[in-house]
Amino acid sequence: MQKETETLVGSSADQAKWKLVSLDSDHPGFRDHLYRKRREEIAHIAINWDPNTNVPDAPYSEEEHAVWHSISSALFPIHNQWACEEFLRCRDCLKMSLYRIPQLRDINLNIFPATKFKMAPVAGLVSARDFLEHMSKNTFLSTQYIRHHSRPWYTPEPDIVHELIGHAPSLLDPYYTELNRNFGYAATQANDAKMLELERIYWYTLEFGVVRQGGLLKAYGAGLLSSKGELERFATCAELVPFNLSQMALRPYDPTNFQNKLFVADNIEQIIGIGHHLNQG
Repeated sequence: MQKETETLVGSSADQAKWKLVSLDSDHPGFRDHLYRKRREEIAHIAINWDPNTNVPDAPYSEEEHAVWHSISSALFPIHNQWACEEFLRCRDCLKMSLYRIPQLRDINLNIFPATKFKMAPVAGLVSARDFLEHMSKNTFLSTQYIRHHSRPWYTPEPDIVHELIGHAPSLLDPYYTELNRNFGYAATQANDAKMLELERIYWYTLEFGVVRQGGLLKAYGAGLLSSKGELERFATCAELVPFNLSQMALRPYDPTNFQNKLFVADNIEQIIGIGHHLNQG
């Protein structure tokens, strides 16, 4: 992932804003020319995509499917202990394979009839504003590439594991998709200062949010749900503080390390209520 204010996910649907990802020198795949070639091939799928058609399938290799399998087969059992009820219900409805990387086209066949949301492929990096504004149009911008095989438990930017395992299930839930829309509507009206606040609130809720259910701590944020390391440590290693949107809006975040401070909601209703706050703001 990128530093605060630079990006949240991928590239814009506006062709004028497209650019292929330029890997930093410390990226696990920086010196792997085959990996970089694969990233370019998959990026071009998004660049050439006609939004009036179904999302083209990405031609994943067996090695890439193996990376997905190693991650999903480790994460799904941990979800049973740490994921919130809504996520588990929606994840099970999606019936994602443990062995093959699901295609965005197939995911859309499930989520669009339920919530009118769709996942759209993206190739490069985009601002938080672009990412959030697209959600006002029922569109979740999603990368299609997968992280480098040498470090399956780490990714310096969102990849298909984060998008599908972390975010896709929530797009099947009408309350969470409405909250995503509210973030999008707020972004279309926000000046730069408000945009930074929105980005931080999104980070500490839909990316790294925690909620109490049945007296137990449960994760509902995609960043937690798509990371084995985060899920196994957040309850004992992170500072857990009461849900407070004003404090979230003021607190910078670091996407390059484990999160050391997380905000805990009392219940799902408190999370859904964020939408009212955003509309008032």
